[in-house]
Amino acid sequence: MDTVRSFSADTEAALWQQVAADMARETDLLEYTADLHLQGHTIRLDIDIDLGGGFEGGFETTTFTAPVPASVELRFALHEQDWIHEIGKLLGLTDVQLGYPELDPAYIITTNDPAALQALLSDPASRETLQKYQELRLSLAPVHHDNMDELYLTLTKEQAIVEPAQLQEIYHLLFSLLQQLAPTAAPSGTTAPVKLNG
Repeated sequence: MDTVRSFSADTEAALWQQVAADMARETDLLEYTADLHLQGHTIRLDIDIDLGGGFEGGFETTTFTAPVPASVELRFALHEQDWIHEIGKLLGLTDVQLGYPELDPAYIITTNDPAALQALLSDPASRETLQKYQELRLSLAPVHHDNMDELYLTLTKEQAIVEPAQLQEIYHLLFSLLQQLAPTAAPSGTTAPVKLNG
């Protein structure tokens, strides 16, 4: 396990200046883990590259994870459309349509509250990022089924993203969603949180 770095700042730009500088110093980014602290929220970034060897194929992932209060009732998962899910649709399995033409055909969407998820994704910038990096999984769910009180917002992409500007785009998406799901004391002028608890 690589060292878990920790960065904090007053602004997103300042936070990512620190991360970009740290990543630039790394000669080997096979594993990179950092806790990013901003405005009362912590999002963990994990980059994992396994080159494989011999008969084993390698893999790579980029994951952002953030705890969300268990009091949030919304649960959802978005993941890319593929032929397996297309067959599932033919067999009668259905996913939710949110009314966003850039997301509905690109993702399998499941949720316990379509209206709340539609409100959560109402920002066009969030949907644009989801469209840009669409081969991913974004979910709000307990990580372990035996502990339903630990709720996490998680974005996983089966690709090692090591370009700080791209990582910052994805981070911004997660941070924006997190601000709506678990508002903290924020500076004046920020938008009101989306009502997500029934």
